[in-house]
Parts: sequence; C-alpha cells; structure tokens
Amino acid sequence: MTSKHLLHRRLLHALPIATATWNGRLWELSKHGQFSEALELYRQMLRYGESPNAFTFPFLFKSCAALSLPVPGAQLHGHVIRTGCGLEPFVLTSLITMYSQSNLIERARQVFDESPQRYLTVCFNALISGYAYNSRLFDAAALFSQMRQLNISFNSVTMLGLIPACNLPPHMSFGMSLHSCIIKFGLETESSVGNCLLTMYVKCGSIEFAETLFDSMPERGLISWNAMISGYAQNGLANKVLDLYQDMKSQGIHSDPVTLVCILSSCAHLGAHSIGRAVEREIELRGFGTNSFLNNALINMYSRCGKLGKARAIFDAMSDRTVVTWTAIMNGTLSNFDMDLSNPTT
Repeated sequence: MTSKHLLHRRLLHALPIATATWNGRLWELSKHGQFSEALELYRQMLRYGESPNAFTFPFLFKSCAALSLPVPGAQLHGHVIRTGCGLEPFVLTSLITMYSQSNLIERARQVFDESPQRYLTVCFNALISGYAYNSRLFDAAALFSQMRQLNISFNSVTMLGLIPACNLPPHMSFGMSLHSCIIKFGLETESSVGNCLLTMYVKCGSIEFAETLFDSMPERGLISWNAMISGYAQNGLANKVLDLYQDMKSQGIHSDPVTLVCILSSCAHLGAHSIGRAVEREIELRGFGTNSFLNNALINMYSRCGKLGKARAIFDAMSDRTVVTWTAIMNGTLSNFDMDLSNPTT
C-alpha cells in the first residue's frame, strides 16, 4: 500500500499520525507541484490536532510562493513564531524566499534583520537571491559587500544568486568583478557557476568574453553548449552557430529542442536548406516531432529557403497552430509570392 493510501486510511479512521508522516506527504505533494493539495493537507493536519515541526514549514512556504499566496504565507509565518521553529536556518531561508518570490522583498529583509541567525551564509544567500529575483541589483551588491566586511564566507550559491542580476549590459561590469572573485576563490570549476557566467556574457552581448569562458571550461554539458549557441544566434552569427553545432555533435553531446531551434533559425538566415533537412531528420529520430516550437522553426526555415511546399506540409500536419505558426506560414507565403492561404480549409 502506498504512503498516500495509508495516510488516507488513517485519516478516515481518525488514527494518530506521526508528524513525520504528515511531513513526508507534504514533501511528496510539494515535489510534484501539487501546492494547493499541500496547503489543504496542512489544514487537515491542524484539524486532527497534530503539531507541525520545523520540517513542516519549508514545503508550505514553497507552496505559498508558487501559488502567489502571500496572506496564507504570512499566517504560516505566525505559526512558525508560535511553534518556535523560526530559529532553524532552513525555516528562515524558506521564509525569506517565500516573501521574496511573493514580491514582498521588504518583508523578507525585515525577517532577515530580526533573526539572530542572519549571520549565516545560507541566510545571506537567501536574501541576495531574493534581491536578484526582484531586480534589486544595488541591494544585492550591498548585501554581498556587507557579507565580505563581516568575514562571512560565500559560496557558489551566493554567486548563483548574484550573477543573474547582471544579465543586462549596464550591469556587466559588476558581473565581471564577480567573475574575478570567483576565480580568486576557486569557484570557476563548478559547472553551474560557469554556465551562469556564460549566460550573463551572452545576454550582455559580450560574445568574446563568452567564447573565452566557454573555451576554458573544464566540463561543458548541454547547458553550456546551448548558452553559447544561443549567444551566437542572438547576435546574428549564424555561421558560428552551425560550426559549434558540428563541434557539439563530434563530442557526442546530444542536442535538445533549445539547441535545434537555434540551428534551424541559423539555417533560415543562411538559406542552408540541406542542413535544415538533416535537422528535421534528427527531430524525427529523437521523438521531438510534436514540439510546436520546432515545427514553427521548421516552417520558418523551409519558407525562407524557398521550400514553401515543405513548409506547408508541416503546417497542415500541425494540430496545435498558434499565432507564431500562422505568422511563419503567412510570411513564408508572402516571401514566395504565393497567396494560397485564401483557401478557407486552412
């Protein structure tokens, strides 16, 4: 019998259930994105007279943030205070994160300032990430500076909170200073940090820095390749996109739909019909044939390569046509001087 059925049976018979069992079910619901169910289960838990503990609340704060429910989140905050669980660092960080993701960053800061545990790295990390989430780069940078002044150690999680706030050209100089700090403290070998930096340089349009970083990365997974390929595509460097795609395949890295959309866009830009056809075969072999983003990219590619019949065949086979789909086929039709879309059956 599954834990779900066991819990249901015990609830029906009003038998006592250990708090750990409730927490296990809350974890399961939260993990699978069943956030409303998690909050309802907590209400049941209270109705049955069970007392939550520190491990109960992080799942509930996550649910409130995901559902954009700051009022229930604030009520849970009150429960935390009454149960005395607020001194646990993992409860404090989940509370800060909940307020941050509910666009109540000032409340998150108040929780941080009032906690005796605020001098822990994890607490600084939570608030730094909250500032970045709310596009408050200056505040995130100031908090990081305070962290350094207090000799509180930082780690890769700190950087993963700070770097995304630098993804605009005016903020790249601060991102570069973070990059220097990362090298100084030996964090550049962590792939998640490297990928985050790579994305920053790409989004800031600094392709040369991105290339240098990409070439120096000790491990390059699919995320790294996609970031660099997307960077080339966004900056109109279609030939480099296709060259890097060949390098990627030669190293045995399997593409995903994100990769293939960029490749098809570059094929359309260059009129590289033969490469685009090979990509279509790969899409079919990999089981991506129902991906609407890829089908839209195929329509655009074939249309711009003058293969309107092929584009039209893909269009006709699609069951989930969106505005993007119609725009792609209409632009292709116009560019090929074919106004056959007047047929009402389409």
